[in-house]
Amino acid sequence: MYKFALKSLVSNLSIFLLIFFVSACEDVKNDIPDIPVNFTIYLDDPIYRELRTVGNSITVLGGHAGIVVYRFTQDEFIAYDRLCPVEQKEDCRIQATDDDLFYTCNCCKTPYLMIDGTGQSRNDTTFPGTGKFLKAYRTYYNGNNEVRITN
Repeated sequence: MYKFALKSLVSNLSIFLLIFFVSACEDVKNDIPDIPVNFTIYLDDPIYRELRTVGNSITVLGGHAGIVVYRFTQDEFIAYDRLCPVEQKEDCRIQATDDDLFYTCNCCKTPYLMIDGTGQSRNDTTFPGTGKFLKAYRTYYNGNNEVRITN
């Protein structure tokens, strides 16, 4: 009888933990409202040549304050709205740093990591956007020089 109760407890605990971890992995949300985004970048166009190299990024028109498109791997692109999630004013935008891995808000100075869009602490300094997320857009790469960006 104890063996059955222990199995039942372990089973219920496993189901609870599975539900907990699956719900924790949902898309990260922020309070920046949605705005229609739907366009395609053609990598063979000379104005997008920077995106031919992994680790490079460009900014394009769209979203609330422009959109940053970052080439994460040979087959994966990441896109974020340039609107700072802390300030949420059109003149408060994230801007490229020297290494393209971080973009920094020109108002609150929070550095955001391009890999996952999170606000970071740096050099033992916590910024207003530390732990907040940039507004992300979906990207689809067809493997043939076209990157579609939507929400």
